Amino acid sequence: MVAWRPISGEIVRFDPALATIESIEASLERHSVIARGADDEGTFRIELAVTGRRRRVAVLSESGEVVPGPSLGDLVEMMDKELRKVQIDIAGQMAWGNIDLGEVDVTVEQALGGEEQYVRDEFGEFVEGELPEFTSGPMLTISDVSYAELPDVAKTIEQPVAALSLGSANAVICDCEIPERKFGKSPNFVLILSTDPSGVDSPVLSVHHHHVRRTWAWEGELPVVTWVRENEVATDFAGRELGAGAFVSRICESLAQVSEVGVREALLGRAEEAPRLLTAALGLAPEVADCLEGLLEARLIPGATVFEPKPFSERIQTAVAYEVAGQGLTTPSFWRLYRKLYLERPCLMEAVATAQAGIGGLVMVAGLRRWSRTGGKVLTILGAGLAVNAGMRILVTQWVQAALEAEGLAGEHSSTFREHEDLPTTRSNESTSVSDRL
Repeated sequence: MVAWRPISGEIVRFDPALATIESIEASLERHSVIARGADDEGTFRIELAVTGRRRRVAVLSESGEVVPGPSLGDLVEMMDKELRKVQIDIAGQMAWGNIDLGEVDVTVEQALGGEEQYVRDEFGEFVEGELPEFTSGPMLTISDVSYAELPDVAKTIEQPVAALSLGSANAVICDCEIPERKFGKSPNFVLILSTDPSGVDSPVLSVHHHHVRRTWAWEGELPVVTWVRENEVATDFAGRELGAGAFVSRICESLAQVSEVGVREALLGRAEEAPRLLTAALGLAPEVADCLEGLLEARLIPGATVFEPKPFSERIQTAVAYEVAGQGLTTPSFWRLYRKLYLERPCLMEAVATAQAGIGGLVMVAGLRRWSRTGGKVLTILGAGLAVNAGMRILVTQWVQAALEAEGLAGEHSSTFREHEDLPTTRSNESTSVSDRL
């Protein structure tokens, strides 16, 4: 199955009399390119679907199927030859039509413009699409970020953050912007919704899905071009892979129990209603929308686990507690085995450690008696190592147990966690805030 991704760009019409909207749409129809597009004061905004590293454009074949067509570079070159007095810039691929400089002025920016399509994200991976400029208001993020990482997030922004489980991912809500590098270990999926409670700026939605980042700012959806509208297959493809459909399909693919209809209504609805509609479609509580609208502080969201800014020693304790509880970066099965061996049977662990320390002491004494020989020195070091190891194991286990109890993660329920194949384990929505437990 071909994995499509949307890209967008523009065609600047320097002479609207020669470069008409009809000529642009005719060029797209001639090459059977499935596209959305509309004119905006002399600039034709366009959206296409591409696949692969060569960015082959989605076209409709003679048999009526959507298939990869020419590369984006080849398409831009062909349109450049067919259109007059235009500048084409689609996803960083630029070309200029047959421009008579004696009749039309071309600015330096227009002549030298263009930008790189691929940039490195905070994870060091190449990502298609730039990170948008978010508002300074409340922010909702949904990603594979683990609870064990959130104490550091709270300290970085010096604000409390609230976390809720969404099954295969975690939702993090904060009263301010959070740096993207804090949104998890994997760039496979990150959803960011930034809002402005004052209503001056529209919300900004960014979806990072498999190294492709797209931004939705509630500026409306481009209509499909004329020839696509008249073809059922092409129209269905454009509705699924372009415009709001591109966001809907990626969000529903990455998150379970999401309302596809609800997400689409939120994207195509009014900007001021978008946060509440979108959070409802994602299965989040109404209080999350209250927070995004500035009506409620993030730390007061019912059922959320709240992480407050803490000193370094307390952050380490909290992070270790959630890591051992199976909600960190390490495989949950490893910590399940650790809890079974060291925490669920403390008496047995202490007995084994005590026996090991006793054996180590005997070996060390025997080595000291033979200190003048090489073998005696080896026995002394070996015995001391066994004794110290046993003592450290008891102390570390006691410290970990204390950390779990301080965070409310100790007891029988601490060993019951859901495992996900690729994403870290998360807690249920019935968890209480860390601050309340302490």
